[in-house]
Order: sequence, then structure tokens, then C-alpha cells
Amino acid sequence: MMARALSGDLRSRVLMASDDGASARQAAAQFGVGVSSAIRWIARAKIGEAATARTTTRFAP
Repeated sequence: MMARALSGDLRSRVLMASDDGASARQAAAQFGVGVSSAIRWIARAKIGEAATARTTTRFAP
């Protein structure tokens, strides 16, 4: 079972909290997302990657 994608708005709020000085752990706790997700989103934002969800290619079984 795969996890659902989180909204772009939620990602943006995590990034704004990080910009305001919150650590990834603090931002994750504040918005109820996984710490690893927050760390990944913040790292991607630092290198200029968009805050939108990445698309995945799924193949039919």
C-alpha cells in the first residue's frame, strides 16, 4: 500500500516555517507530517526544485 501524496499547500507551509527559522523536525511536528518528508522537501527547495509532488510512473501488473 502506498502513502497518499500530501497537498502542495501543506508542503508550502512546511517550507515557509523553515524559512522563518523552524527546523525540519519542528515544522514536521507543527503540520503533522513525517520528519523525513519535511527534510526532503526543505532539501529540494534549497537546490531550487519545485515544492510540488513528484510524478511517479506506475506500470500495470
